[in-house]
Amino acid sequence: MKVKSKILNFMHLDREYSLLSGRNACIVYTYFSLLDIHRTGALNDVQFYVFMKKATDLNRKEIYRVFDMLDVDGSSSIEYNEFYLMVCILVSIQDHEEKKFIYHHSRTVFDLMDKDGSATIDVEEFEIFGLLFNLGLKAIRDIFNDFDVSGDQQLDYGEFKLFAMACIDRGKTLLKKDKSNAGKGDIAGPSLKNATSDCSTSSQDQDSCVIM
Repeated sequence: MKVKSKILNFMHLDREYSLLSGRNACIVYTYFSLLDIHRTGALNDVQFYVFMKKATDLNRKEIYRVFDMLDVDGSSSIEYNEFYLMVCILVSIQDHEEKKFIYHHSRTVFDLMDKDGSATIDVEEFEIFGLLFNLGLKAIRDIFNDFDVSGDQQLDYGEFKLFAMACIDRGKTLLKKDKSNAGKGDIAGPSLKNATSDCSTSSQDQDSCVIM
């Protein structure tokens, strides 16, 4: 996923907690209020689609998959706290700090993907993670079994944290390999479009996500 919003270009996450500053949070709230033309305190699927279409290069089907993931309460709408989280994810991708964001908010990301509330996720549920953070299915499936300690094709929260970091590292390796092949004129190499963005390698495990 590529972030193309000019407004988000001026926003950056706090280095310590991977959250927006108070000033930027106010800007996001104002943006949310402008999108909320019906003054319901939430965005419906069409309003969310308009935002994501302008802010990213995702297609219609992908945007609606993200909408379903964020709609954690099943209200068929996106409230401000859910919208704020989406903006934080977009900013982390824009600044190539996906890995740091996941370290800080791994529990939140895990709960978003655990749609059935089973406290585990399978590889299909993990695909939405790949969609957001530019991870191909190959990077996900290649190492899924390495972290499925129990062998039940499900990841619990502890396994997920390790798996998420490994997937991003794998994507980073593929990107470096792709760039190397491009430099050598290897037109048969993997496409840059299918590789993940480079990301920060700094880490700090903090599971809580403050939603303003």
